[in-house]
Amino acid sequence: MKVAVRTVDVHLEVPFAISRHVRTEKRVVLVEVDDGRIVARGEASPDPFFGETAETLEAEVRDAVTLLPEDPADLASLRAALRQRFPRGGAAACAIDILGHDRAAQAAGVPLRTFLGLAPAAAPPTSFTIGIAEPSVMADRAAAAAQKGFTVLKVKLGHGEDAEILRAIRERYGGTIRVDPNAAWTPGEAPERIARIVPFGIEFVEQPVAPADVAGLQWVREHCEVPIVADEAAVVASDVDRLAPACDGINVKLQKCGGIAEARAMIARAHELGLRVMLGCRAAETSIAIAAAAHLAPSVEWADLDGNLLIVDDPFLAVPVERGRFVFSERPGLGAVAR
Repeated sequence: MKVAVRTVDVHLEVPFAISRHVRTEKRVVLVEVDDGRIVARGEASPDPFFGETAETLEAEVRDAVTLLPEDPADLASLRAALRQRFPRGGAAACAIDILGHDRAAQAAGVPLRTFLGLAPAAAPPTSFTIGIAEPSVMADRAAAAAQKGFTVLKVKLGHGEDAEILRAIRERYGGTIRVDPNAAWTPGEAPERIARIVPFGIEFVEQPVAPADVAGLQWVREHCEVPIVADEAAVVASDVDRLAPACDGINVKLQKCGGIAEARAMIARAHELGLRVMLGCRAAETSIAIAAAAHLAPSVEWADLDGNLLIVDDPFLAVPVERGRFVFSERPGLGAVAR
């Protein structure tokens, strides 16, 4: 079995700003296993918020690839080994988990969504993310997304006058808008800031306050008229129960929770508790990571899987997007092919 682990630089089409930082490029870690019959792939996309770097992830992925079971179908053993090695999930666990699922589905000769029991159900449309910039620039980008057929936007907030941004976008865009301040607000200010943008037709607000402040999140939820979705606070399945009273939904990210297996556990528990679920991603993921989440997307209410659409040098093609909708092939596994 040949194993290849490499770090790849990918570049964003435009500078991508959120409340914490501005990004123009990113280093992601790709892992590939070739057994002579099947080439399976996985990806780790680091997030400094969780203490990850490309260097640490590459080392962890190289070490963790030894956890792959001999039998591709033995995903239960793989999940147990990954949970023991990475109890709080993370991108390295995600890379190995995605690879394991790609390998298992390819061995079965079916697309991953079929392997997961989700075909032929339709996935929700993906949103397209508008990073923080001058209001006129954000409005231009929103209009460009509309021309490409995106019916849902995620608008990053956290700095400046939020109403001015939403007003400018609404003049150019008539679709669904979700907003995400990436934990930039305090519980005391969040309800008032949200009230000022409600007139612009907001579907929900994502992670308005610091992830550790669950009581503050609940207070915001109780004082707002739009749904509140937890993101940075919802890392793995064990987080869902404590968050349930504080939000209306959670953002499940494979890179955050550690892959498909943990994501499915989070989705199942959230639905048991009456929460809605969005499958999200990190800025600048390749089509390997995005495809894994896209195949899982028929099991959730919302999708925010545009990380590969924000970059100009994606090394793979897997699940393309046309007018905001995923277009699945019948290729087995992730369906990824090198460009």
